[in-house]
Amino acid sequence: MTHMIMPLTPGETPGHGIAVFPFLKTAQAIQLGNFTFRSTDDIEGLGDEDAQHVREVSQMLFLQDDLRIRSAAYAMLPSLDLDKAEPMLKELEHVQSVVAYCYSSPHPTFGNPFFHFENASLVVLSPQGVREFLVRPEHHVEATDPSVSLGADRWHNLPGYRGLYNFRHHFWVAKTSRLYPPVPHMGLNIAQDLAHDLASAFTQAPQHHLLPELLRYPDTPVAQRVLTALRWHNRANAAGNSDDCAVLDLAVAFEALLALPKDAKTDRFVDAIALLLGRVPRLNLWAEQFYAARSDVAHEGRADHLRFMPAKAKSPSDSPLYQPLMTYGRQVFRLCVGAVLFGAHLAEQAGLQDKLVTNQERFEVICKTLADSSLPVEDRFAAIADTVDAINEYRVVSEKGLLIETMLGAVKLTAANLLVCDASLDSVIKRRVEGLATARKSTDSYEALDALRAYTELKWTGCGYFGTTPNHT
Repeated sequence: MTHMIMPLTPGETPGHGIAVFPFLKTAQAIQLGNFTFRSTDDIEGLGDEDAQHVREVSQMLFLQDDLRIRSAAYAMLPSLDLDKAEPMLKELEHVQSVVAYCYSSPHPTFGNPFFHFENASLVVLSPQGVREFLVRPEHHVEATDPSVSLGADRWHNLPGYRGLYNFRHHFWVAKTSRLYPPVPHMGLNIAQDLAHDLASAFTQAPQHHLLPELLRYPDTPVAQRVLTALRWHNRANAAGNSDDCAVLDLAVAFEALLALPKDAKTDRFVDAIALLLGRVPRLNLWAEQFYAARSDVAHEGRADHLRFMPAKAKSPSDSPLYQPLMTYGRQVFRLCVGAVLFGAHLAEQAGLQDKLVTNQERFEVICKTLADSSLPVEDRFAAIADTVDAINEYRVVSEKGLLIETMLGAVKLTAANLLVCDASLDSVIKRRVEGLATARKSTDSYEALDALRAYTELKWTGCGYFGTTPNHT
């Protein structure tokens, strides 16, 4: 059957969206990335329309049968079209990944996750008109309460919400609809409190204290790698996952986290774990057995040996068996996440990435950015600010391959962009800047160098310029 999606009418825009963790409550507001989550009991400061949407959505959240959930954690979103809101949805998916990861902390003895992934389900809702048939299908069903009326118009349209469940399943609801958990008989934890629990995780667990940085700066290569790994880790903790699938999902999480090559993964996996966590006795045995189980599942569809064998034997049947491989896998993965994030944090604090870039490359970046006509001129200057600072920092470092043509190209593009964005330049200064921007290209770069000399003869003061003393600041 083809979904009958009710399009927005011309000129109509979706209302403010809502993201809600239906099965997680919170006593206080908590900031996660760019979103503030608070209790559905808290609608203070919302406009009348947004407050009404929160009330309606909270009335839809059910645990099972007719048992409605008293409160959940929600965040108001800007107006969004679920077909076009890719950046915002990606940010929300990052938030869910971190929340689910924190709540899946394994039991220190038995290794079972505190919460399965489904407990951290996230629903995104966009207020808009929907078709009555999407909310109340008629074929082969009967209403337990025939008196319920949704108030559809004569074209079978009614106000409601278009939703996205766990970033996979699209659905449509109206005022009297019910949203249930993705798995049956999912319990709610009495003491669970989103704000308190995450604050404790971020501050008290050393392997978690850098997780908020993933939400603030999700676009760095390390952050993208870790967030991808967290999603696969969370899949391994899904309630409906078999042991075989859980091993495979967690192995993918390790591969993403450790950036393992396509070939010789077993040896690289064992070495990477030892490098991050040290030569812990028997850790290499677990790593070898875990990856062997992963390979069995990937290539044969099942694994016969899913428990840890603490001693090597001629045959698995002759070896004592201990806890499941996943028990150690969850704990080892979390330690590796902490080690990767901390290592990246140290490298960032030391400015290691900037130190490995040459000034020639920096000038090339400046030229490319200043020539990007898709960016407003002011944004071009903002985008090169850090690069200019880095050039200034490393200007005294000897460098082979630094080309004067590239440096002068950056200067000329800077002058051209300055003329576009600043119409208030003093007439004398403007002539010098124009000379730089229009200097003819030649083999010896004489014209550009002469224009640069003329410009640097202006010495700036608080009131303007004077004289012919070069300004080297």
